[in-house]
Amino acid sequence: METPTLVEQERKLIDLLTRRVHATFRDARAAGVPAEVFDDVESIAASMAAALPTTHVYDLLVGPFYDTSGLTRWWGISRQAVNKAVAAGTVIACRLADDGPWVYPTWQFTDERTVHPHLITLWQTLREAADPWTCAVWLRSRQPGLGDRSAVEWITDGHPVDAALALARADAERWRA
Repeated sequence: METPTLVEQERKLIDLLTRRVHATFRDARAAGVPAEVFDDVESIAASMAAALPTTHVYDLLVGPFYDTSGLTRWWGISRQAVNKAVAAGTVIACRLADDGPWVYPTWQFTDERTVHPHLITLWQTLREAADPWTCAVWLRSRQPGLGDRSAVEWITDGHPVDAALALARADAERWRA
């Protein structure tokens, strides 16, 4: 099966959003919700667009990403809460420059909008020995010990974390040497 193009993905997304927005308005009319609830359509559209991944040159290696404002909207939390998660190492985050904005790879998130716990285990193991970009690239690089899959693919395909964790520990140890 071929990978869909951006144009095809955009068309699918717009079709799906159109159906969901129509359903929301249909349900609102049926429930007697006043139109004023939807007065700030610019803000609603901005919130919806913020959930879309951002694009950057790093997308080829590690992305796509959410930026901080997109992640705060998608998670429904404050910037401070996101910063706390970054400091605690409970979200995979990389800086675009020394004092630049943070980005958060989309592949770490589950359908429930949580960070996959096994990916965090790998991330924390790798971060003991290397910078965020090295660790993120490692997570997305093909690993012969995982059947030539990346650790992200291995984990999200439902394989046990043990094999990936052994590789991460070995590489982190080698990096420290």
